[in-house]
Amino acid sequence: MAKNDKQMALLKSKLHMPLIVRDLLITNQSPNASTHYALHEIMGDFQPDSALLCAAFVMEEISNFESIISPDLTFLQMECTRIIERYSTRNDLAEKNHELWTETQSEMMLIISEDIEEFLEITSLCQLSFEITNPKIAIILNIITAQLQSHLMIVDEVVSLQETLKSNMKTIPAITGYMADNVIMFPG
Repeated sequence: MAKNDKQMALLKSKLHMPLIVRDLLITNQSPNASTHYALHEIMGDFQPDSALLCAAFVMEEISNFESIISPDLTFLQMECTRIIERYSTRNDLAEKNHELWTETQSEMMLIISEDIEEFLEITSLCQLSFEITNPKIAIILNIITAQLQSHLMIVDEVVSLQETLKSNMKTIPAITGYMADNVIMFPG
């Protein structure tokens, strides 16, 4: 296994859900009530970018398992690859340089929101087709959809608050400095 493959395997293992879904697909089992709850809880505990990365890994597992060659699955695999590349890089940054990751996270919120919206559209289309052909996969996609929709609501609220804060900062007059003894003080 190449180093990149090892890193991806470790990341999948850390996210748990892709491996659980792979096991469900291999054993041809539907998620029971406790597995259903656990999958919701796993994705619900992630930050939005990690939830999206997890969803992309799960969808990649599903598309690899469903070896039917179709334009939908080809597009799904391309989108999963794009999301995995983008967000696994962010995951590496989060582990290696937490301060820089924290600074860039607020700037990435709009991009995360757009990526979640696009991924939700693909997931919804796949869910409709799998409801007919493979109801077990449709159940898994229902979990992914519900969790990504929840994360999207949170991200959209954060983006809205950021925009409000930025517009409020524009209306506050700029203070260039004031004198305190012989030191020029600048507001922090």
